[in-house]
This record gives sequence, C-alpha cells and structure tokens, in this order.
Amino acid sequence: MDILLMARATAVCKIAQLILPDQVITSANPHSALEVAIVMKIITSVGAKFAVRSGGHFTSPDFASIRDEGVLLDIRDLSQIRLSDDHSVSHTRPVISGGMSHFTNAWGMVANNVKNFEVVLADSRIGNANQDDHADLFKALKGGGPNFGIVTRFDLYTKSDYKLRYTTRVYSTDDAHAVMAAAVKVQENITKDDNTGFFLSTTPTILVTGMLYKEWVDARPNAFAPFDDITPVSVPIPETNGTQYSSAVAQTMNQVGKRASGTMSLKPDVELYVKTLGILQDVVRTSPNISLVHTFQPLGPVSVEKSKSFGGNVLNVQPVSQPWVSIVAFWTDDALDATGLNMIQRPVGRIKAAAAEARKMFEFEFVNDSDFAQSPLCSYGIESIGFMKESAEKYDPGGVFKQLQNDGLLVSKVRNDT
Repeated sequence: MDILLMARATAVCKIAQLILPDQVITSANPHSALEVAIVMKIITSVGAKFAVRSGGHFTSPDFASIRDEGVLLDIRDLSQIRLSDDHSVSHTRPVISGGMSHFTNAWGMVANNVKNFEVVLADSRIGNANQDDHADLFKALKGGGPNFGIVTRFDLYTKSDYKLRYTTRVYSTDDAHAVMAAAVKVQENITKDDNTGFFLSTTPTILVTGMLYKEWVDARPNAFAPFDDITPVSVPIPETNGTQYSSAVAQTMNQVGKRASGTMSLKPDVELYVKTLGILQDVVRTSPNISLVHTFQPLGPVSVEKSKSFGGNVLNVQPVSQPWVSIVAFWTDDALDATGLNMIQRPVGRIKAAAAEARKMFEFEFVNDSDFAQSPLCSYGIESIGFMKESAEKYDPGGVFKQLQNDGLLVSKVRNDT
C-alpha cells in the first residue's frame, strides 16, 4: 500500500468533512454539482487518487471503486428526477456508455436522447454540453466513459406514457434450433416495424423470450409470428396490454448476489446462435454453482441513423442489423469470486472465436455489458479514439482523469493504432 497516497486520500476526506459536514463517512457523497466541484478541487489540490461511482451496473474490480489509498466519489445521491414545465425534458441524475432500451430501434440509443449534460470538469468548473454549447464534449460523453468530466445531471427527452403490449415465454432447449431461427426472423421484422421490442435470453437449460410492442393490439403482432408454431413450456407473463411501468414491474427480478458480464456484437445467424447455447452448456458443467445467462438484444440500422440526428456519438456502430450480446455470470458464495470473474471470459472468448471463424462478428463491444478484460473503447475505431483523446486533452489538459482516476475505461490506455 502506498502510504503517501493513503495520506492524501485521508486529507481529502477530512477537508471534505469540514466543508460538507455529515456527508463524508468513508467516501465523499456529494448532493449537488457544486459539492462535486468542491470535492474535485480538494482532490486535485492534494493530488489524491480517486474513483467515481454512480448508479450504473459496471461491476469489474477497481472500476468505479478504490482501496484505502484513494477517495471514492459516490454520486448516487444525485438521484432526483424533475420534469420541465411542458414535460418534454426530464432533468435526471446519473448515461455515458450508450444505453439500450426495448425500443432503441424506435428512439435511438439512450445516450442519444440526452438534450444536455451538466458536467463538472477537472478544474472544478461547472458547465453544460449540448448541440449548441461544447458540441464536441457533448458527442464525446455519449459512449466515451469517465474521461472528460463528471456528469452531474442528464436532461433527457421524455417519451409519453405509451401503451405497451408484452409477454414473456419460456421454451425448452430441445427446441433451440426452432427458437433461434424464429429469433433471427423477428430481428428481420424489427427493421420493418420499429414498434417492436424483443430479447432472447438463454441459459444452459431454458430459453426465455421477451416480446414487446409499442401499441395496444388485440392479437400478437405480426412481427412475432415466427414463434407461432413453437410451443412454450411456460408463459410467466401472459399477453398483456399495459404501460412501460407495469411491464417494468412484471419483469423485475430480485436476484441477490454477485455478477460479472461480457459482451460482443454478432451478425444474425441461426447456426451461430445454436452454437452459443452449446458453449454455455459446456462451460457451466465445470462450475455448477455459478449461473450463466446469455442475452441477444437486437439492434437495427434505423437506430444508428436516428442516433446521428441527435448530435452523434463516438460508438461508431455499423448501420446494419445485429444483436448486442450480453453474457452474465451470477453467484452468491464469496469463495467463488475469482472463479466467477475468470469464468465469464471463457464463453466470451469461445463465442467470439466461433463468430470470427464464421465471419459473423463485429468489432463493437457495448461498454455497459463488457468484462474488465475487454477494451470496448478500442472497438470504436481509430477515428473515434482520436476524437476522444483530443476531447480529453481539451477539457482536461492537466490529465486529472488520466493520472489521478483509479482505473476503468480510460481512453489514455488505448493505443492510437488500435
């Protein structure tokens, strides 16, 4: 342990306790952009290492966390939600990794529905980034991670309380080929009807589909017709005309435990999908106390085009039909931590190898689902990497987020020739 770094971290917390009483225990817990700016000023003055934790689901060790030799800046208390007077914009608190919803194909990625970012820069200045002011920072923040500043407020375009039809169906792995073929056809249908939302989650023993449609209809939408001839083993959520709220409540899973995730993006292909299930079944046999879930999240070309109209982003996603794939390992026993973290890399590596051999893989890796051993920023391509580095140099010329930030998806670690 570095005694000097630990002393600096202790000094930051003691000073912050004096300025922000009752808000610092073992980490700094600011409640406003001003308080974030104050803590950052103390951190940079002392030269302490730090990490920023928000409400995201990135779980890799040392990402959004730090040991005793640094300061954890916990901004989860920046959680208020406020609507503009005309209800067209939501002012919310910690979406800088892209973001995906059930209707990404209708609205574009979540980050591209941001109207404005309120940002605390490395020198503690508080500013706004949008299409009119600091447009380069606005673009860089959409997918660029924690390299330019600390976002303390997101102004998001709202969606009305739309009507929603949804169902969840469970299928046997004996029908894997038929289910995978139907999933590929549904992804094709999404490109023709962007009211359609769909996901397919596979485990070694069952296949689960979520079918959502952004309208109330009397019968199952035609987009899901490929599943008509496949009999599910159960229907946990029957065909329901509801709202996004009732859907969220119905699909909420109170799973307690630890997790690790990995990601990739593929070209739709039935045989490759079936092969991924076999890989999952093979991997889980070696560690039966760890659960594996593999989810296909379809993205259509229209989503990429719609994202461009909101100021663009740095993701560099190809405008073609593709599923973003998430593989998640779950466990509850602390003794399995090392096994779980290492285990996720095995199916990710094997599926990527199979996809590459079949020429059915894209370079893009979705930050939100990536593993600590992956480098999603590298997958954005040389042009985006150069743009992010230029933006980081412009808005953080002293290299605070490069040198003092503990770890994570730092663009400074990415080579320009990646």
